[in-house]
Amino acid sequence: MKVVSKLVDLELHIGRIEKKERLLLVHSDPDRSMPATIQIDPYDVLEIAKRMIMSSGFWRFLLQMPWFLWGYGKVLQDSKTTDPGPESSRSDQKWDPWE
Repeated sequence: MKVVSKLVDLELHIGRIEKKERLLLVHSDPDRSMPATIQIDPYDVLEIAKRMIMSSGFWRFLLQMPWFLWGYGKVLQDSKTTDPGPESSRSDQKWDPWE
């Protein structure tokens, strides 16, 4: 999941999800990204569901998801066959701390 705003450009990888009182807490994966916790209350879930149901973009995305996943699987398979391995490093690549 990617969060982009004027304050932050963050790639969030979900680590664990827990329920605490009335909240659903989504914690980021501590190995992959900056520590973050998203707090979701029942009202937020209803609002998100309502917005998604009313959105034509969501339904198009949902209908196209099998093709997205199929394409993603092909990319992963291709990268495994063409991966040069850790012994070859490129000096022209910039280090990205968010990967």
